[in-house]
Amino acid sequence: MIKHKVYILLVFVVGLAMDLRADKMKEGYKALKIYNYFKAKEIFEKGMRKKTLAAAYGLSIIYSRGDNPFTDIDSANKFITTCKNAFEAANKEKREAVLYFGISEKSIDSLLHEITQKAFISYKSKNSIAEWNRFIDAYTVPPYCYKAIDSRDSLVYMLARQKNTVQSYDEFLKGYPYSKYVTEAKQKFDLVLFLSSTIKNTIKEYENFIRENPTSPFKDDAENAIFKLSTRHGSISEYDQFIKKYPQNPNVETAWRTIYYLYTINYRTSVIENFIKEFPNYPFKETVNTDIFLSRKKMIPIRKNDRWGFIDTTGIVEIPCMYEWVNHFSEGLAECGLNEKAGFIDKTGKVIIPFIYDEVETFQNGLSICRQNGKYGIINKTGKIVVPFQYDEIASYSEGLAAVEKEDKFGYINETGNLVIPIMFSKAGNFSEGLAAVELNEQSGFIDRLGKQAIPCAYEWASAFSAGIAKIKSMKKFGIISSNGALLIPCEYDLLGDLLENRIMIMKDQKYGFADKTGKIVIPVQYDFQNNSKLPISFKNGFAVAIKNKKQGLIDSMGNYISTKRFEKIVPFSEGLAAIQRNAKWGYMNTASKELIPCIYQTAGDFKNALAKVMKKDKIGFINQVGKVIVNFMYDEATDFNAFGNYWSVVSINNKVGIIEMNGAEIIPCEMDAIEKEDVHLLKMEKDSKIAYFDTLTNSYLWKEEGF
Repeated sequence: MIKHKVYILLVFVVGLAMDLRADKMKEGYKALKIYNYFKAKEIFEKGMRKKTLAAAYGLSIIYSRGDNPFTDIDSANKFITTCKNAFEAANKEKREAVLYFGISEKSIDSLLHEITQKAFISYKSKNSIAEWNRFIDAYTVPPYCYKAIDSRDSLVYMLARQKNTVQSYDEFLKGYPYSKYVTEAKQKFDLVLFLSSTIKNTIKEYENFIRENPTSPFKDDAENAIFKLSTRHGSISEYDQFIKKYPQNPNVETAWRTIYYLYTINYRTSVIENFIKEFPNYPFKETVNTDIFLSRKKMIPIRKNDRWGFIDTTGIVEIPCMYEWVNHFSEGLAECGLNEKAGFIDKTGKVIIPFIYDEVETFQNGLSICRQNGKYGIINKTGKIVVPFQYDEIASYSEGLAAVEKEDKFGYINETGNLVIPIMFSKAGNFSEGLAAVELNEQSGFIDRLGKQAIPCAYEWASAFSAGIAKIKSMKKFGIISSNGALLIPCEYDLLGDLLENRIMIMKDQKYGFADKTGKIVIPVQYDFQNNSKLPISFKNGFAVAIKNKKQGLIDSMGNYISTKRFEKIVPFSEGLAAIQRNAKWGYMNTASKELIPCIYQTAGDFKNALAKVMKKDKIGFINQVGKVIVNFMYDEATDFNAFGNYWSVVSINNKVGIIEMNGAEIIPCEMDAIEKEDVHLLKMEKDSKIAYFDTLTNSYLWKEEGF
C-alpha cells in the first residue's frame, strides 16, 4: 500500500512539474508578447531541455527581432532550425500542444524564411567570400542559399579575373565546378592558356600548342596563326609549301584558292589553262571563276538620308551612301541603283557594270540575268553580254542550263549563252537529277540535258524529280514514276503527299494510306481523310496520324497502331512526347500513351530542344517535358528556339517583335517591326522604318540609322 502511495505521489509530482513547465512556457510567451525580452529569454533558455520545441521557437523570435539587446540573426537561425527539427520529430500530441503558442509547420517555415531573408541582407552588406561561405554553411532556405552561392562565386571569379592567369582560372574551375561562371571561366582559361603558350608568336609555339591541346577551342586560331606566319609574304611558293607541310590544316582550302587567285589574277584563258597544268591537284576546278580575294570581305548595306552604301563588319563606312538602292555582295559585286537604273560595284566602290539596266539579279557562277528595254539577257562580271537581250524571261541556272521564254514558248540555254534545247515547249521547269519537266501539246513529260525526251509527254502534269521519283497526273489522278519512266504508283489516287521517311501518303475516295518510294503499298488505304485537317498526313519521327471512325491515333512505318481512344486528336511524337487533344484542349502523352502533361492548352507544338510552344488564354509560352512553364504566357507569336542558328525564339507582342533565350530572358525587347539574319553573328533590325545591325557576339549594335 505504501509503494502505491509513493508511486501515485511521484506521478502527481511529475505531472505537476510538467504543468509547471507548460505554465512557464505560457509565462514566457506572455512576456514575449509584452516585449519583456529579458524574462522571456530566461524562461525559454531554461525550458530548452524539456520544452525544446516551444522554447527554441521563442528564442528564435527574440534573436531575430531588432528591438532588443539580444538581436543575433545567426542565433535566430540556430534556434529556428532546432525548433524545426524538434517539430519534425514530435508526435501528434506534442504538435497539437504547441499550437497554443502559434507554433505550426507553416509558422516555423515562415519564421525560418523571414530569418533567412534578414540574414541574407545582413551578409550581403558585408559581401565577402568568408561571410558568404558562413551563410552558405548555415542557411539552406531557397532562393537565398542559391543567391548566396552566386554572390560568393561572383567574388571568387572576380579575383580569378583580376589575376587573369591559367592557374587562377584552373583553381576556380576545380574549386567551384557547379558555379554559373564555369562556362565563362573555361572560356577565359582557354584564352589565357592560348595567349600565354604562344606569346612569342612563332610557328613552333603554335605547333606545340596544337599538339598539347588538341581539343582547345583555340586550336583553329593556332592553325590560322601557322597559316598566317607560313605565308607572311603572300607568295605562291609559300602557299604551295604550306599545303604540303600542313595538309590537315583547315586553311588548306584558302591556300589553294589564294594560289589560284594569285596565278590567274588577269583571268586570261591561257593563264587558267597553265594553272591547271601546273597544279593538277587543285581541288576546286569548278569554282575557278570565283573572285576569292574580294569574296573574303563582308560588306553590309546601310542607309543615310534615303541613300544607301556599305559598312564592313567593324562598322566602318567602306562605300559612302550615294545609291538609291543596293543589294548584298555576291561573288565580289553588288547590285546598286542610280538614276532609276541598275549596275554593279566592287568592294572598293568602283563601278564595274555601268548603270544602264532596268533590272539585274545577283551574280551566280559569274553570270547575272538582266533586263533592258523590256527584254532579258545575261552578262558576265566584266559586263560582257553572254546572252543577248532577246528573251521575255530567263530562269536561274540549274545543272548548267537555264529555261528561256520567247513568245510564250520555252527552251534552254547553257552557261555560255548558247541555245542548246530549242524553244518549243509551252512550259519548262528547272533541271533536277538530270531531268526537267516540260509541257508539249498540253501534255507533260521529261527531257534530259541534251533535250531528248527521256519520258514522253503523256501526262496532264509532272513535278520535278527528287530522290529518284516524280509525281505525275493523268486522267485527273496522281501517280509516281521513276527516272527511267517506270510507273511505280499508278495514276489512280486523288492526292499524293511528299516523300518523307520513305513513306508517301496516298489518298483515294477520302481514304488514305502510305506507300514507299518503290511504289509498294506498305499501309493500306483505310484511314479517313479530312480536307479541313491541319494535322500533317506524313511520317515524322517514325509516326504518322491515322484517323478512323472519327478517332485519331498514331501508326508506325509498318502500320502498327497506337490507340488513343480517350483523345480527340494527336500529333506525331517529337522528342518522346506527342501532342494530344481532349475536350478541345491540348496536352502531351508519352510513348506508352500515358498523359504526362494535362490537356489545358489551346494549342500545343512539337518539342524542340526540350521545349514546346503552347498557348493559354490566347498567349504563347513554352513548357518543358514535365510541363513546367519555362517561358511565361505573354506573347502573341513565337518561333521555336532555333532562330538564326541559335537557341533563340523570335517573339511578338502587339505586332512588335523581339528575341528571347530558352530561359525566357530577353535579348531584344519586343520593340522591332522586323528582325532578320544578316550574317553569321549579325541581325538586321527594323523599327519605325529605320534599320540597325545587332552583333550577337557582343550583344551590342554594330550600326544604327539616324533616328533608330
